[in-house]
Amino acid sequence: MTRQPARRLMVIVPDRLSTLVAKGEVTHRYYNPGELFDEVHLVLVNDDRPDPAAVQPTVGRARLTLHNLPGGHGLFFRTLGWQPWLLKSWLARGLALAREIRPDLVRTHNNFLEGWLAAAIKRELGVPFVSSLHGVWDRDDLETWPRRVRSAFRRKLERATLAAADAVIAVYKPIVRYAKENGARDVRLIYNIVAGWNIERKEGYSLARPPRLITVNRQRKEKDPSNVIRAIRDLDCEYLVVGDGPYHEQLQALAQAEGCAGKVKFIRAIPNEELCRLLKTCDLMVSHCDYWGISKTLIEGALAGLPIVVNEHPVEPIPDYEGGWLLTCDNSPESYGAAIRGLLADDGARARLGEAAWRHAHEHFEPGAMERKVVALYEDVMAGGKGRP
Repeated sequence: MTRQPARRLMVIVPDRLSTLVAKGEVTHRYYNPGELFDEVHLVLVNDDRPDPAAVQPTVGRARLTLHNLPGGHGLFFRTLGWQPWLLKSWLARGLALAREIRPDLVRTHNNFLEGWLAAAIKRELGVPFVSSLHGVWDRDDLETWPRRVRSAFRRKLERATLAAADAVIAVYKPIVRYAKENGARDVRLIYNIVAGWNIERKEGYSLARPPRLITVNRQRKEKDPSNVIRAIRDLDCEYLVVGDGPYHEQLQALAQAEGCAGKVKFIRAIPNEELCRLLKTCDLMVSHCDYWGISKTLIEGALAGLPIVVNEHPVEPIPDYEGGWLLTCDNSPESYGAAIRGLLADDGARARLGEAAWRHAHEHFEPGAMERKVVALYEDVMAGGKGRP
């Protein structure tokens, strides 16, 4: 029997994986859905050196190799804002690495420097690539003037990536518009794959004593739960705030100032498997998010059948929130308070919302289905797009 040659995937990653490992955010087969590839090469566009054993679950049984190709703030300034003629040396190193790896497919997470390199690999070596988008980059990440300046400089990379990509994965609905307006030809809506096999469904909707609320988010301006803390000041409850970020200390100070530090428990990090088991013990998930799409934590909460309360987007409604599977409110203590009190006081409403979340999640976000969609997309791209719509 003739042995099939090993399939190789090259994933260009902007994240510091050691940070994700420290926070417990390790999803099995995240970088190798369906165990499709025999070798997975993660190219980190930074100087991070994570423990390979801790990262191994993200590629399943595949042979994992980690590479560094730093391209952070230093490269941004040295190349005067990623000017193409000044990126030639960096691109040459990336192309040399790709020649060494000989991948069958390249995947990029977002369409900045990572996408620029993937487009060059496709142009020079003929390797197809898929780019996944994790933000609406003409609207997100523009809160400060340095971020707006950086966004202006990277626009050329965003557009070039999307025009060259064989396919683009949008991890929530508003990204589809952004991708198509910036040149993407084949855009697939495939929600983030979360660790659904660890999530157990709530067994009932009787309240804990005291009721347990949970927020799981990066603690920064766009996901600031301050108004939730103010809303529960006079409620008899236990409020778990899971996450870390630049707002962590000020949130602790706010809980103290509001006189509710005894009922608010802050947990900086928790392994994802432990968090998934914890969800079913909570009565409500409450979230604040001003980004243009649905977070992984809401998907996880819905898969557990948790009733969910989240703020309306300050500019326009989020289409992923449609369908009556969660309860939206204004980002104010009064509005959060009314939503939380109403659900805690009504067992039937709480059960109906939790069951609606569970049904919606298993219809739209179920991790196995999302994984199969990515596998089918990879197969399609490697086959030359014969199965494309």
